[in-house]
Formats: sequence, C-alpha cells, structure tokens
Amino acid sequence: MHRRILTLFLAVTSAAVLRAQGGGMGGGQFQPPPDHWLTMDSLAQAVGLTADQRGKVAPHYAELNAAVKKAADRRAAFRASMGGSMAQMTPEQRQAMRPKMDSVRTEMDALQQEADTHYGAIRALLTPEQQAKFDALPKPRVAMRRPGAPGQ
Repeated sequence: MHRRILTLFLAVTSAAVLRAQGGGMGGGQFQPPPDHWLTMDSLAQAVGLTADQRGKVAPHYAELNAAVKKAADRRAAFRASMGGSMAQMTPEQRQAMRPKMDSVRTEMDALQQEADTHYGAIRALLTPEQQAKFDALPKPRVAMRRPGAPGQ
C-alpha cells in the first residue's frame, strides 16, 4: 500500500524531469517539469508545415500546450501543498494523502486525454510524409501511466 502511494507521488511529480534528464536528477537539483510541448516554430520546421497547415494546426497546438501548462501548474501546486517529502511522512500521513493523490491522478489523466485529443487532431492535418516526421517527435506527456495502461 505504501509503495503504491510513493510510486504515484513520484510519477506525478517527477516523470517529466526524469525523462528530460535521461533518468538523472542533475546533481540533486529538482527541475520543474516543462510547461509546454514544442514551440510552434519547432513543430513547423520539424514536419515542414505549409502556411495553410500552420493556420489549421494552430488552434490544436494552443490547446495541447494549454493542457501541458495546466498539468505543470497543478503539479507545482501539489508539490507545494505536500509541505515535505513522502519519505518524511508517517504511514498515517501517507494514508491521509491518498485521496488527494488520487484526485491529482484523475486530473492528470483528464489533461493527458485532452492533450492526446489535440495531438491526434494535429496529426490528422498532416500528409503521410509529415506524419512520419511528427511520429518521430516526443509525444507530449502530462500524466505518467503504468506500462500497458490504455492510451499507451
């Protein structure tokens, strides 16, 4: 039970950092997760968007990045509300945090679904050649999912 709570906490607060740093913590300094996916210019350059496509992609791009930003803000607020690390908490304190952690996980899953929807909409606007380039880009992740979970 305690291991599950600790695993959830670590997933919610540090998954993006661990991915960005290749699994390391960079000298023990915790870096906040990113609050955006890619810049529009980076996306346009990576897949070769035409001016017409860029106009069609822009609303979905903005919504996708809004979901990533909301998730980053929510993670920061959750970390601040924790007050201390899970390792310093008693088993009773950890158990008391479970409903809050479950609520955050539910929020993150909803934000991931929102990001996935807009990601799919962007992909649908691309040519097959552009889709291949798009698929090679890192997929935006706002929620850490268990291996084999739906949507992976």
